[in-house]
Amino acid sequence: MKIEDWESRFEKKLQQIAPSERQKPGALLPLIPCHEEWQEFVEHIQSEWRIEEGYYSVRRDRPHCFSVLYGGVAFYKYEENRFWDHFAEEVKSKPLPANKQQEINEDFARTAEKFGLTILRQANRTNYVGSAIYHIGIPLSLWDDFIKLCAWTLWHDEWQTLADGEWAELVNRRVHTSPRLRKFLIDNRETATTLIREMHDARRILTEDETLTIQGLKQACLLRQEYFDEVPETAEFLRPSNPDSLFKDRARLIWDEERARISLHLPAVSKGKLPATWIVDSQTQPASATADILTVNSAAFTDSVLLKLESGEQSGVQRLRGIAPFGLFDCERNKFVSPEREILPLGSYALLAREALCDLHRRGFDDEENQANVLCELEDGTQYHITRLWPIDKSAEVSFSHSGRTQRIAFRSGLKIEARIFAGEGSHAANFSRYQEWIKVERLPLLCLAVPFGSFEESESILQRKFQVRVGEQTTEGRWEKRHEDEHQEFYVWRWINEPQPRKKGSVSIKAPDLGIGFDYQIEMLLPKPGLADCMQNLPGAFLPWCLLAQPGAGMKEGMRWQDLLLAREAIAPNDRSPLNQLQYRLREYVNCGLLARQQHSWVIAESRALIESSDKSGFRLNYCGNPALLWTMFRHLHSQFPDSLPVIEVINQRGELPFLQMEWRETQRAAVLKYLQNHHVNIVSNLWRP
Repeated sequence: MKIEDWESRFEKKLQQIAPSERQKPGALLPLIPCHEEWQEFVEHIQSEWRIEEGYYSVRRDRPHCFSVLYGGVAFYKYEENRFWDHFAEEVKSKPLPANKQQEINEDFARTAEKFGLTILRQANRTNYVGSAIYHIGIPLSLWDDFIKLCAWTLWHDEWQTLADGEWAELVNRRVHTSPRLRKFLIDNRETATTLIREMHDARRILTEDETLTIQGLKQACLLRQEYFDEVPETAEFLRPSNPDSLFKDRARLIWDEERARISLHLPAVSKGKLPATWIVDSQTQPASATADILTVNSAAFTDSVLLKLESGEQSGVQRLRGIAPFGLFDCERNKFVSPEREILPLGSYALLAREALCDLHRRGFDDEENQANVLCELEDGTQYHITRLWPIDKSAEVSFSHSGRTQRIAFRSGLKIEARIFAGEGSHAANFSRYQEWIKVERLPLLCLAVPFGSFEESESILQRKFQVRVGEQTTEGRWEKRHEDEHQEFYVWRWINEPQPRKKGSVSIKAPDLGIGFDYQIEMLLPKPGLADCMQNLPGAFLPWCLLAQPGAGMKEGMRWQDLLLAREAIAPNDRSPLNQLQYRLREYVNCGLLARQQHSWVIAESRALIESSDKSGFRLNYCGNPALLWTMFRHLHSQFPDSLPVIEVINQRGELPFLQMEWRETQRAAVLKYLQNHHVNIVSNLWRP
């Protein structure tokens, strides 16, 4: 495409916008090229900019290109007080002196007014950059704060009826970091309201119909791909149950450590476009009606990866962000994330770079087992350095130097509301068993919510209104009660009023219908066994890591991520304030013994072991380390045979040793205990710490 083609394209797009619509905020946004095309556009601008002593040919002969350039810099590159630095970078110019900036500003204002675009003037002063922000709506750098505001308004039904002064107070309180966004939202309340409503509508539509992608929405002009690429919370806001499904028609880079390769995940291509061919540099691969991968390896270590799809006489292009000078891979979501983010959700990540990163420091991440800048090799022989970021605290940070600048990225837990169901609190934490999709319990489970700290002024009343608790199809009586808080989150538990007695089989659920949040917990209620609670009274104690990992939905199969473990600890053992590094140490030591395993980004229960030894109490002693829920089911099973002689489980926590469980059994119970353990795949060992 030539510069003349760009000019013609932008002119046609502008003509499609009615004159009355051009006065509204965001009117210029449809003209701004997508990220894949922006670099190509500015390369043409750069060649023109060098002609005739600067920008004159662009201003005189390409007025539409000139307006898009000015607005595009505002959209892609805007930072407080850094507009002209970025403008000069985009046109490959030396720093622009004040008089040149003023010339460009005045030309921009004249061109914009000629096109019918609003120019902001106050007290005989023209706000040029502010006008560009007005034209493109919400810059990429401000989108994360806007998404947070959209999420906040979901919880407050009255936000649209606030008086203007109350709205201004709300925005000033909720939007902390961006004066420009605050001003935009306050000065253009009607437009801000429309934008927020559109986001709410998009969320509702995408939640109700999970087959839809972004391209199927009328709001697609607002939901530009760049917002998703740079701010992962956008997808989580729009479809919290399955955010990745919004992009099944988009390619993305994937790092596969097990196969030592970096690949492109290729979306399925409709049968009407086949046969077609994917092209990256000199590599080609036939397109398919199903998703596929294309290995790129060393080609990923660049500023951008150009992916073409050629189908007959038509072709399409996607420009994906490469991983130069480094890439930050989200191991839990299986994708690279924007390296420009300053705050990301707490989780497991990996830093990949061709060259070792300088001045690399980590806080809140494990640096004993995960060394920095480890030299690795891809399957094609490409060498690169990797630094694994495995969290060991409630927050973390990494910093390093590259290209003459220092990069800092913070990681925080509690960036969104989390709803969880656990078997029970304290000694009831392991009182359940699994059978297929059913969870067998003697009492209704523990329901919990974790809310980002300071989200609401009246959290309990808002949670009460938004989150419904149901047993079967019936909404139950109860209340969300604040248990405690820390610097990141507030924690709430559901207190039953007149605790209902569900049918033998049914469901317990937490649902927030208008938020698209909710899940069911399929339960089978069992009759309590008298005295059984006394046998379990010492749990969890120092055996807490096992009670956390054994929770329904985790443990033997799925495992638990670090942030899941933190939430479970707050719910099950709210008074446990042992250092988190102690929890990390114990998890690591159990892994070293083979009892637990680290599976990708989660901990899982690998096996359960029992050691049977003689006892001086005319019976035998059972030492046990493994899934504590299995003991609960064993005690229930044996209760009918030995109703009055089941032992109390002791938690043994001796200095220098890992905690384990101990029970004193009668000799007459040996055969029944041994049979149950063997039938449930518990390893009978001579040393608890070796299989």
